[in-house]
Amino acid sequence: QEHLQVVYPRENILDDYLRTDGVWVLTRNKEFYSTNNEKECAEKCDAEVNFNCRAFLFTKKKLQCLTLAENTKTTVAFHSEDAVLYEKKIYLLQCKRGIGKDYRGTEAKTWRGIPCQKWAEKSPHSPK
Repeated sequence: QEHLQVVYPRENILDDYLRTDGVWVLTRNKEFYSTNNEKECAEKCDAEVNFNCRAFLFTKKKLQCLTLAENTKTTVAFHSEDAVLYEKKIYLLQCKRGIGKDYRGTEAKTWRGIPCQKWAEKSPHSPK
């Protein structure tokens, strides 16, 4: 029996992002693009191949789009009048849902310092 997954198109690509006006994020890993609006910039972030795009900055006056490898959880943010920061919500999740497949954070160890491993693997730890 074949299992078919129905994928509904998103109403708005920006729904995947948390918007904050007047914030700039410092990062070395970024790409500049010229776009007409925030939606086009979000598409650049979704399609970024140079790094994992966690957020993007859009400047309203210059219509500049910067895709970013960082977000407010991983780097320094400061006030910038013209900037609008959009952070991918999935990278802002504090906790794992279900079996953790949505987790996109940076933790690779338990709070006791034990390294994490894939669910199906038996090493370095043997599941109990």
